Amino acid sequence: MGEKKTIFLAFLVGFVAGGITALLLAPASGEEVRRKIKDEVEKTTEKLKAEAEVLKEKAEELSAKAKEILKTKKEEIKEAIEKGKEVIKEKKEELASKLLKKEEEEI
Repeated sequence: MGEKKTIFLAFLVGFVAGGITALLLAPASGEEVRRKIKDEVEKTTEKLKAEAEVLKEKAEELSAKAKEILKTKKEEIKEAIEKGKEVIKEKKEELASKLLKKEEEEI
């Protein structure tokens, strides 16, 4: 996805540069050339703002998805820890019981 954006931006910059070069080389008055350059810069600025908005929206979507995934994983980890604690408690009780039996047998 990032590579496509880079290619698009490079194309856009090249397009603007080519347009400005064409304007500067075309026979026209200085005022007309400046107006055309200003118009092209404004168009490009609007396109870039629109692209930035799209990127911002996608970043917000990814952020929301990442938060949801983290929340889910956090819950899964909590559950795993609790299960681990239960197993440890059970094994501890089992070992304590076996130890008591062994001590009683020795007495």
